Amino acid sequence: MRPVRVLDTGSRTGAQNVALAKALLMACNKQLIPDTLRFFQFNSDCVLLGYHQIAEQEVRLSFCYEQGIEVNRRLSGGNTVYCDESTLGWETVVYRAGLATGEQLETLTMQLGAAITRGLNLLGVNAQYKHPGTVEVAGRELCWLGGTRHGNAVLYQGCVRINDVTIERMLYALRIPTEKLKNKEIDLFSKKFTSLKGVLSEPPTLASVKGAIVEGFCEVFHAAATPGRLKDIEDNYYQTAYSETSSQEWVSGQAEVINPGHYQLRDTSKEQAVVTVSIAMDAHQQQIDAVSIAGDFYAYPLELVQELEAGLCGIMANPALIRKTVNDCFRKHQGYVPGLLPDHFSQTIIRAAEKLRFLDWGAYPEELNEITIVGDCIAKDIFEQPVTPLLVPYCAKDIGCKFRYIEGCGRCGKCDISDAYNLADQYGLATITIQNYEMLEEKLENLKKNGCRVFIGACCESFWVKHARDFERIGLPGILVNVDNSTCYDLGKEQKAYQGSFENQTRLKNDLILRILQRLANYSDEALNGIA
Repeated sequence: MRPVRVLDTGSRTGAQNVALAKALLMACNKQLIPDTLRFFQFNSDCVLLGYHQIAEQEVRLSFCYEQGIEVNRRLSGGNTVYCDESTLGWETVVYRAGLATGEQLETLTMQLGAAITRGLNLLGVNAQYKHPGTVEVAGRELCWLGGTRHGNAVLYQGCVRINDVTIERMLYALRIPTEKLKNKEIDLFSKKFTSLKGVLSEPPTLASVKGAIVEGFCEVFHAAATPGRLKDIEDNYYQTAYSETSSQEWVSGQAEVINPGHYQLRDTSKEQAVVTVSIAMDAHQQQIDAVSIAGDFYAYPLELVQELEAGLCGIMANPALIRKTVNDCFRKHQGYVPGLLPDHFSQTIIRAAEKLRFLDWGAYPEELNEITIVGDCIAKDIFEQPVTPLLVPYCAKDIGCKFRYIEGCGRCGKCDISDAYNLADQYGLATITIQNYEMLEEKLENLKKNGCRVFIGACCESFWVKHARDFERIGLPGILVNVDNSTCYDLGKEQKAYQGSFENQTRLKNDLILRILQRLANYSDEALNGIA
């Protein structure tokens, strides 16, 4: 049987626990320690970011600091996780020479899920592993797990909720909802989670939970467990790692790249996970000079994204070259991102670089990220179809307006919607106020059926990210311009927005929409004069 060392390092800070995880991973890769299963807890409430996430985008930092909630970044990717002092954390490091393919890593992930599930079953919990990273009881999440790789060492980590978490405190700490809560009321959010206290009539002792997990681990991996302690070499790795994990730079993550004199371009995509690319680009040279890739994806090996960012710096913003660079990086480092292919990264980078063309559409340099292209949008189609629709969100209407929750506009001039209607009249567009998501889908499908080739619309970036696949499924190309002010996604009220009852007011960027229409109208006139 394969020997496995069991460690219990007690309650520590988030920074200390992350540093220990890194120490174990580094030492395991050098074959300085045996395969290890570690248990740990946190000495205060803690928010753990996924390795590739940006703190300010995922966490309400001011609330966390005021409430004494520690924020740190774990080594595995995925979503942000909230842990309280009762949460039992676990992680395992194993040495697996040559284990790098997606299929091999998926097999190991399934085994880890089975091991944790088996341990919980031994406690009397009717738990089931749900791929790729949760263990559930009756559809409610009890545990999460995720992993990464460094060299020949593989790390998996997760946690088991012992007591029910305070949902209100967690919601305030995390920027929830963002892209995560499609079609769920916030007051029902707590039903997504459960705890051992919630599923067992007699809550087990912490020792019995640890013992059951060890037993499940040994059963699935045919291992023999032996209690152990940290070695001096691990402490050396720990001291080095702690100087990194306790720094503000580690916690914050790499924010949007800033390179004076260059265009700052950004694009976000969502397939099985969210990927956001930010690049600094020299427009004259058509060269990518800096790149930041963030998101809630898992990545193997740990260094994959850093290597990808480094490889993209200095190359020409040519789609074929971008794809080659990304593919070469994945191949060289045996990269694997569950649920995503290299082309998902390539396409997001290409879309970010292509935003330079918005300069020719009337956008100012600082507005380049305010426009999103849906599908294969051909600008000339705007004025070469019988009617071009202008879709605007009801949340931009005056809160007290009688048209707030019904389609239409009284043109009173008290909000941006009135100006949008007047703008549409000037350019022969048909304005439609979108009252809820079902209406949007119905309108887009009918427009496509009636021969519309492209639409113009306004929405927040969070809405686009969440519904990107819906837009793709409907298949009608379009131009989307971001809205200003706090949206339902910022305020945690997206379900009300989905239903058409959001009570805050956003602002349309009508000036930008006007310049786009002016420029595209000029293109259309030039094309007609050329034909004449």
